Amino acid sequence: MSRKVSNYVQIEGNLRWESIWYLAKRELLAFVRNKGRIVSSIAQSILFLFVFGAGFSQLPITIDGISISSTAFVASGIAAMAVLFSGVFGGLGIIRDKLFGFMKELLVAPVSRRTLMIGKTLGVALQTLVQFMIITVLSAVIGFYGYDLSLIWRILATIPVGLLFSLGVVGIGMTISTRLTDFQSFGLIQTFLIMPMFWLSGALFAFNTVPLPMQVIMMINPISYGVDIFRFILLGVSFFPFWLDLTILAVFGALLISLGAYSFSNMEI
Repeated sequence: MSRKVSNYVQIEGNLRWESIWYLAKRELLAFVRNKGRIVSSIAQSILFLFVFGAGFSQLPITIDGISISSTAFVASGIAAMAVLFSGVFGGLGIIRDKLFGFMKELLVAPVSRRTLMIGKTLGVALQTLVQFMIITVLSAVIGFYGYDLSLIWRILATIPVGLLFSLGVVGIGMTISTRLTDFQSFGLIQTFLIMPMFWLSGALFAFNTVPLPMQVIMMINPISYGVDIFRFILLGVSFFPFWLDLTILAVFGALLISLGAYSFSNMEI
């Protein structure tokens, strides 16, 4: 009996890397095979690119005394928007797994809940990264960033930063989804959490053009630093120092993943 308990504790305490990769691959393949989801996410981003790009095309945008293209400014913000929406919505897939019984099968498997949580988080983060790269490359092909060979390396440089940003955003979705039991609550989450985080991130308007109270809110919003770091890499300008953007995103990711892991370990089916 004591040996069984010991083995159970060992299973609960150890990470199973093959299980983590299996779960991550499952989430990634589910996205790749869902052509409708891919098309809808790309179509939504293209709509935002052209609508907001045209709407802000006549507005002068200056960062650190450098005048930049308004279309490039908006395009980098839309790329960050793709990370926010895809990451949070992907994390909410736990509700689907609970409703269709897949989560029960996972929880009785001989792996720790921490392993399950990391695997699903990594899978959704990779999904989000794929969508982010599709939007970024598409924006570059259309010409929102101009045509320059160095743009290839700048886009590649966004990959590790995009993954770091995705992990924190997915942590939000994971934390919320472990507390919800149905999809009806999803509309409230979108209205009162996701949309304010997007509109108050500086994705569509410059930080230095809004009133001071809104600037304070934007500085509190961690999504603002994800938007800013993408602009630094893609456009070469930013409102905050690169080291600050990176530090905030790292702390944000670590905090939300830890919170998501705690929520997942106490989740009831």
